[in-house]
Amino acid sequence: MLENKNVKKFFIKTILILLIFIIISAGASYLIFKAYQNTLIDSNNKIISQIVQNHPELEEEIISSLVKGKTSNKDFIRNYRINANYIYELNNLKKVIIIANMSIIMVSIIVAILMFISYIKKEHIELSKISKSINKVLNNDYSINIKEYEDGYISSLSNDVYKVITELKEQRDISLKDKKYLEETLSDISHQLKTPITSMYVINDLLENNDLKASSKHNFLNKNKEQLKRIEWLVTSLLKLSRLDSGSVTLLKEKVNIKELIEKAIDPIRVNLEIKGINVNNLVNDDLFITVDFNWTKEAIVNIIKNAYEYTPSNGTITIDALTNPLYTEINISDTGCGIASDKIPYIFDRFYKVNNNSDSIGIGLNMTKRIIREQLGEITVHSEVGKGTTFTIKFYKNII
Repeated sequence: MLENKNVKKFFIKTILILLIFIIISAGASYLIFKAYQNTLIDSNNKIISQIVQNHPELEEEIISSLVKGKTSNKDFIRNYRINANYIYELNNLKKVIIIANMSIIMVSIIVAILMFISYIKKEHIELSKISKSINKVLNNDYSINIKEYEDGYISSLSNDVYKVITELKEQRDISLKDKKYLEETLSDISHQLKTPITSMYVINDLLENNDLKASSKHNFLNKNKEQLKRIEWLVTSLLKLSRLDSGSVTLLKEKVNIKELIEKAIDPIRVNLEIKGINVNNLVNDDLFITVDFNWTKEAIVNIIKNAYEYTPSNGTITIDALTNPLYTEINISDTGCGIASDKIPYIFDRFYKVNNNSDSIGIGLNMTKRIIREQLGEITVHSEVGKGTTFTIKFYKNII
């Protein structure tokens, strides 16, 4: 109980008030006692004076009796017929003292009880507010404002409830976001798969024609094979993205030669580049290194080169260079393609976004590239001019201690 600051304050206030009342009571009793004592002295003096005046010969006897306590005032009053008003006053003073002290004690107790009731009532009200807030959350209403309290059990409870509610709200928002993202992703996947599957159905219908020439059948079978490869690539790419999204990918940190990395990234589409007559200039110095995951970073660069290949006309050029400074290592991949309109640049890294709807691109390569680079604390930017070409710039920041 005493660990609660509010309870401590309540008890301290109560004790202080009781002490104040006790001090007041003691002071009042002292003053009344002094008044009683003075009145008693005056009364005795008057009694002795009257007796001595009426019986001078008894002065020594009276004084001796009073001093030794052998004779009470009542004896003198009865024997010598002294005025009894003084004795009545003394009795009244005694009663006043007793009544005053009892009153002060009762008032102190009543005040303490009222303070306790007020404290309990206040605590109950605050607990009720917290309970209402929790009920609102249970009804999916997160529009709450829990008051900040001073240190104590109510404060600890309020802070804990606020933390739980905040976390629940964040989890709800994440869940809603993930649900919306899943719906959009499934819709996009369905749309992306629908095109090649529809094409394959049409081709299969044509292949069922017995009069179809062998050359045409061979051509249709090749088209089906291309569509199957496209579906396979789409599924593989989506699986990679899902691994990145779920955080199940552990990217390695290894020292990688940039020139070698670029050459490995060019290999998968080298034949396509040669067929299209696109010249690739790898101008990276042999002594440049970065600390990244080789395979995933190669995947990211492959997607950029594929993008350059797709939008660069025949006999075009793709140039790759790199530079380094104390802060970061930079890789630039430039092409002499058609370029990207300025209003489309902000969206090129969005999933399933395509600059050209007539393109065979699915629109997830650049999104994957950005995810891979950001997972390695890097960044990617793009600069493009329509009709002149596009440059992708990748920066991998160094660890500076």
